[in-house]
Amino acid sequence: MLLNQKAINNMQEKIYKYYLWLCMFLCFFIPFIPVAHALSSIIMGCILVLAVFLLKKKDLKDIVERRSVLVFFAFFTIIVIQSLFVNEIINDFAELRKIGQTILLIALLSIIKNPQNLKNAFIAGAALSSIISLFNIIAYVIDTGNTSFYTGEIVETLMMTQRLYLGFFNVIALVFCLESFFNFYNKKIAKTYFLLAILLLITTLLIASRTAVILILFVLISTTLYKLNSKARNIGIIAVVVGGLALVFTNNNFSKRILYAADDQRESFVEKFKTHEPRYLIWKNSFEIFNENNNKFIGLGFGKTQELLREKYKKIEPVKKREWFIQRDFNTHNQYIDFLLSIGFFGLAFFIALLIIILFDSKKTIYNLNIYFSLIFFMFFENPFHRTFGVFVIALICYTILNKNKIKE
Repeated sequence: MLLNQKAINNMQEKIYKYYLWLCMFLCFFIPFIPVAHALSSIIMGCILVLAVFLLKKKDLKDIVERRSVLVFFAFFTIIVIQSLFVNEIINDFAELRKIGQTILLIALLSIIKNPQNLKNAFIAGAALSSIISLFNIIAYVIDTGNTSFYTGEIVETLMMTQRLYLGFFNVIALVFCLESFFNFYNKKIAKTYFLLAILLLITTLLIASRTAVILILFVLISTTLYKLNSKARNIGIIAVVVGGLALVFTNNNFSKRILYAADDQRESFVEKFKTHEPRYLIWKNSFEIFNENNNKFIGLGFGKTQELLREKYKKIEPVKKREWFIQRDFNTHNQYIDFLLSIGFFGLAFFIALLIIILFDSKKTIYNLNIYFSLIFFMFFENPFHRTFGVFVIALICYTILNKNKIKE
């Protein structure tokens, strides 16, 4: 009997080992999902199969009893029922599946007791993605002699991942690096995390992701205030502020993106913003759809919202811009607006309640607060629930916040 129990324990240890490696590879692979989307589905399928052998009643109870998970599941259930009886669930299926996948991923990752393994894997993936992007940029500059790569198709060619997401991944990885740097007592390991943080920082500044740069400044200032003593704190904040201002005025790509310096035909910044920032038209059309909607309480459904946006894009002038918008098929580029239109005031209120509950869990450390507020801010400019890698990184962030284990050397 003892031998059988020992064999069972050994088997479970092996399964857990394979499970851990698969979860680590999944976190590592997040920045590369657009390149090989099918691989992420295969990995998740394997993880789901192994979870059947690992998930115990106690683990399941711990997951179910978490307020955030319960509210998340209630939110998902409500919008599914809403879509089933009010909207067309077939048109909403893609988005509903991704929201449900987020909850499932949080539960699957929760089997991993120490989050440091998954953080390290994500840091490695973000760092490799940054290195590949840096090599592409250097090769482009050497080949063309052109240092302007802030707009157009060239951006998508040079970056391993879409600029906005590459910058966001780097921000989250940077927070993980800072946490590890301050918490590990081994100097060699701490130095490695510091060098990785510098790599992520340089890449983010070079690719000129406006959202990511704002988040990096926020992360650096908040971490400086929390971790350093009074003298070092003042020096650190001055260095961050001066460095941020220097970036705006010295980085050619960044200044052109944030100030639209390349446009010498329009003097007003507002006019430049309206002309060159696609989100201006996207949000303008989104609010027009909202005002025209008679059922603001339960929304239009995800599919219907996108359909109405396409109709709005067909009226854009000039023709070249209209064709670009139609070709790109832009969503609302704001998760809150997307929920407001698609699931109405009721669904959005439930989602905000979920975010508030997660906030209480994230107050344990400055690092959890940083990744929490980074996600909140990021969702003002993107719909992460519409993309697979967005879903995966949301699940990783929620798992990190909800996990009670502290970093271990």
